[in-house]
Amino acid sequence: MNYFLVGRPNVGKSSIFNTFSYFNRNIIHKNEGTTRDWHKEIIKNTSSYIFDTPGLNIDKKKNNLKILSFFNKNFISDIDIFLYVIDYKSGYNQLDHYLINQFRKYNKQIILLINKFDNPEFKINNDFVNYGIKSIFYLSCSHMYGLNNINKFFKLNDTKNKITRKEDYSIAIFGKPNVGKSTFLNSLLGFKRSNTSKKAGTTSDYVVDFIQYKKKYIKFIDTAGIGKKSNILNKSINYYSTKKTFDNIRKVDSAFIIIDSIGGIDRQDKRIINYVSDKSKSTIIIFNKIDLIKDKINFKKDIVLNLLNNIKEAKNIKLFFISSLNKKDPKKVLQYFYNFENFSNVISTSNLNKWLKKAIQDNPHPLIDRKKVNFKYAVQVKERPITIKIFSNYAQRIKISYKRYLLNNFNNKFKILNQKTNIIYTTSKNPYI
Repeated sequence: MNYFLVGRPNVGKSSIFNTFSYFNRNIIHKNEGTTRDWHKEIIKNTSSYIFDTPGLNIDKKKNNLKILSFFNKNFISDIDIFLYVIDYKSGYNQLDHYLINQFRKYNKQIILLINKFDNPEFKINNDFVNYGIKSIFYLSCSHMYGLNNINKFFKLNDTKNKITRKEDYSIAIFGKPNVGKSTFLNSLLGFKRSNTSKKAGTTSDYVVDFIQYKKKYIKFIDTAGIGKKSNILNKSINYYSTKKTFDNIRKVDSAFIIIDSIGGIDRQDKRIINYVSDKSKSTIIIFNKIDLIKDKINFKKDIVLNLLNNIKEAKNIKLFFISSLNKKDPKKVLQYFYNFENFSNVISTSNLNKWLKKAIQDNPHPLIDRKKVNFKYAVQVKERPITIKIFSNYAQRIKISYKRYLLNNFNNKFKILNQKTNIIYTTSKNPYI
């Protein structure tokens, strides 16, 4: 069963979405228009989905309803029930009546959710029956009022034969505002999933959707643009959207960083690359809008040189130069990711210790307290991200420069690309000897 939350801006749709799904994804803010894309989550203890949608407005010039992207032909057949949300304090009004009548044209069931029924002294307003909707629920998310009744409705109408499928991989898309993250995702999905605009900051919440690629189920997260810290006001919509963007880095299998080729790499791009590559399991950098660059050959050479000279992590990151408007280009990135994820990261213990022996022979660690530093043994303890444990007599005193040397040497030896490598040093007893 698919439920679509609809209604005018700032009536509490996102609060209802977060409450019913028990998933604090969407930003709730006093400003109107916080939700700019639609969002999908499973209703807890059911196999049904609930969708949060942007607030509906009337186009005053044309005097009709703006049909938003979620009413695309790709989705209308999937909608089972519209949950039309009304702010209790607004009472009955002609605008809501007009909008409800527009939804009647889709021949779907409509349920009224009268939200913000916060005060115990409030009375049931019989004027709401004038909308001609039989099923009406009074709610208060902040006071947890009326939630049991609507949850009972969800369970009663749950479609038991639906199977919730877990993704095989997950990818989050990061970057500054207006670099083409949403266009990139739309090209992969084959339809306009995320709203796009020349105006920066169109995506404020993060957007989640799925794509099936070569029998693998891939979860995509389109995050809000990461603006300069100095430009983000405390407790503003951008403040909360940036915080939620950073929360996603550790939760995914890979991070795609999108950079606008027109602007090249600036200080903010470098900050994003450094932060995301340090926190994520694997990273791919994508230069978008390459179609707008005239001298593409020299541009690519300059970009690579800039990255290698200024960002140490760039030596271990795969680069792509694409145009998201060309649907073939994003799919090339997806193909590369698929091949990478299906490639084994397991390194045999014998090869690992052959590498370690040669690396310390070529460049021994300086003496510590006039004693030799012994790197006794290495073993792989995790595949993604690659994590190596090295047993040493002075594990806590290994120089940072030497750790960097071993890390780079390891990555070069085993051709590790676009993923983070962890080397752990321990003085604990080696279990293999």
